[in-house]
Order: sequence, then C-alpha cells, then structure tokens
Amino acid sequence: MRKQALVLSALAVTLGGCVSSPKETVLNLDTTDKRWTSARCVAARKEVALYNDKAGMRGVVGVLGNIAAPFAGTATSLAMSKAQDDERARLNHKVRSACISDPLANRREAARTTRQARR
Repeated sequence: MRKQALVLSALAVTLGGCVSSPKETVLNLDTTDKRWTSARCVAARKEVALYNDKAGMRGVVGVLGNIAAPFAGTATSLAMSKAQDDERARLNHKVRSACISDPLANRREAARTTRQARR
C-alpha cells in the first residue's frame, strides 16, 4: 500500500505542473496597457471568457474515483487537466500577445541584468 501511495504521489507531482488558467491570465493583465482596448485584445478576452476549463467535471471525477479506489480519482483528474494544457497554453499566448505591449520585456530585462552581473 505504501509503495502504491508513493507511485501515485510521484504521478501527481509530475502531472501537477499544469499550465495556468487563461481566465487567471486575463485577471493578471494590466488594464492600463494601451493594447487592452484593441480589437485583438477584446476578441482574445472574449475567447477566454467562452473557454470551459471543465473544472467541475474534473472535481466530480476526482471525488467519485477516490471513493471507488484511493488516489485513482486524483490521478484521473490530474490526467484530465494535463490533457487540456495545450489549449490553455494556446489561449494564454493569444491573450498575452494581443493584450500586452511587449510580452517579453521582463524576460529581456532579466537576461540583460544577469549578463551584466556575470561580467
């Protein structure tokens, strides 16, 4: 039993690195950005608003699966979440590229600072 719990825990950690929800991404955007009101940004935000993350279904599967067999529901729920990662990543990229003036500005600044610190 202990070995099964360890294997399932490792599986949960592996699958747990999921992509953030597009709705969360929209909530974290800067509404004062000049691109926030652009047609592309509004269309991307509408697409995110229509996105169904199926969180309720995953929750039901998780609970019922755990009743049937310990940890089975959790593993199934995590696998269902992982299956949606590509769609979430696509929507996140679409929203960021449409609604942020320079989505890579922070990364470039961090890389520049790191390079200067190494010299």
